[in-house]
Amino acid sequence: MEPTETRKTFDFSKEKVQTITLAELEATYKENDVYGRPLGGIYHSDLINGISDMARRAGLEVELGDLFAVNNLDGKRPGVALLPEVEEKEGERSIRAHLLRRVFATVHLVAGGTPATSVPSIAISYSQHGIQIGIGPNIHICRNQTILCANQLIANYGYCRIDMDKKELAGADWWRPTVRGWMEEIAMGVMQREWADIIQSLDEQLVYESDMQQIFGGLMQLRIEADTSEKSLRSGVVPPLTQSQINHCMEKVLVKHFGKGGAGMCTKWDILNAMTDTLKPLNNSEGQRVPICDTSRLLPQLARCAEYLL
Repeated sequence: MEPTETRKTFDFSKEKVQTITLAELEATYKENDVYGRPLGGIYHSDLINGISDMARRAGLEVELGDLFAVNNLDGKRPGVALLPEVEEKEGERSIRAHLLRRVFATVHLVAGGTPATSVPSIAISYSQHGIQIGIGPNIHICRNQTILCANQLIANYGYCRIDMDKKELAGADWWRPTVRGWMEEIAMGVMQREWADIIQSLDEQLVYESDMQQIFGGLMQLRIEADTSEKSLRSGVVPPLTQSQINHCMEKVLVKHFGKGGAGMCTKWDILNAMTDTLKPLNNSEGQRVPICDTSRLLPQLARCAEYLL
């Protein structure tokens, strides 16, 4: 597919996180193994299109949400590689000369009875490590993606790695049975009802200042246990938030709910919204830059946030 008419080039030297279109993604250089097959088992654009097609076959309307690429500075396989030999043919910084290894996308799924405030969304994280796919409500007003249940995140590596043979996980279709099941439940409204119950439960749990301090203290402990070099403490589990994200999120909660003009209380749902807002790789709901999140940790962190509060 041709790139957009308005943009023929990328420049990741200025902004390492960039919003792109599906047409632009499809036009980038594709990375293959020695046999000419997709190195990750499936090209990122084919994965997005495959999930979208599956949703349409389930009777759902599909709308592409956020789609961006990230140039993380991995020495051996950076998130973005610019190929000089292709540049010579296609032009300097041509989209076609870019190889994108780290891509994040959301695919919104619209079914009958979907609440006006949120829409079911499939979130896709494609990176040098592998593929992660999650599902949960995406809040329209601020574009916050949530994953409310541990069984609504799958991957072919690491956290929530699906129970399959390594050879199958290296292929193109390992995700299909699980995602197809999700689509069927969305079409019937099963997941939406489950999420509504979870959200109502979180929204009914009031949090006062001492509770808030305990919640963020617990987040700090999980972060320390994840990052410490002390073997007797190290958990090896992705924490809900990193240190800079904890600071940013707590400040946000303090200002909105416990500062001047605040109610002196909030709910666990308010805190979860602040956590997911902090985990946006671009800007938060106020258009402010937030601490950069490693996109290969983004979906596990979202799942861990809800798990922690529940």
